[in-house]
Amino acid sequence: MIKNAMEYDKFRFGIVDDEAIKKDTFRMRYEVYAEEFGFEKKEDHPEGLETDEYEDNSLHFACLNQSDSVVGTIRLVLNSAKGFPIEHAVKTAFIGEKPDRSKIAEISRLTVSKDLRRRKEDGMHGVESYITKREGGVLPDDGSIPDEMKGRKNPIIVLGLYQVMYHESRRRGITHWYMITEEKVFFALKKYGFLFHQIGEPVWYHGERIPYLGIIEEVEKDLIKNNPEMLKIMLTGLEKKYYPAFFKG
Repeated sequence: MIKNAMEYDKFRFGIVDDEAIKKDTFRMRYEVYAEEFGFEKKEDHPEGLETDEYEDNSLHFACLNQSDSVVGTIRLVLNSAKGFPIEHAVKTAFIGEKPDRSKIAEISRLTVSKDLRRRKEDGMHGVESYITKREGGVLPDDGSIPDEMKGRKNPIIVLGLYQVMYHESRRRGITHWYMITEEKVFFALKKYGFLFHQIGEPVWYHGERIPYLGIIEEVEKDLIKNNPEMLKIMLTGLEKKYYPAFFKG
């Protein structure tokens, strides 16, 4: 159903390795993007599944509840002849030496079921409702907090999805992440140590969206310096042969 699964309380996270679950991720995206917020036209998705031309060139990740229903999604768009979505949306610069394109992936379609969002009116895209202020205030999911995350207001679904996405990036030798999103998401991720660089001017698409670049090694080194416990959490479940070379924990 999902590979390399991680479990936190009543949620399981992993790579989608099942067509039925993948279809469920598209269904949930449709509910959020088309039905809830009207970002996508319903008539463009007559089967009630929100998809685009990048699905076959993406790694799909899901959070499943106790009933094995998808309640959270994220994907990594891999390099292909289609390019990356960000490249068709805005002119970007690169930070540092640009690696082979096979080592770059683009984060997109981070979505959380409205049933697990505390205040529906707060957000867009099914995730910004966690975010209450520019500096990255984040509300927790509707669910219990696992022991290793207690003491913080952590969005379990979002962090769990980022964790399994980070694991698979490490396994595949992906070193850089593109992302185009709202500034609020940037600040929320920054709060948890996921540092991204702005690499272009904002564009308008259902609100202001900004292009960013995340350098995975830089993220890891910043975490080991400023939040080593969070890095330990993020590494939990990853095979040690894929650990950062500098990590001695």
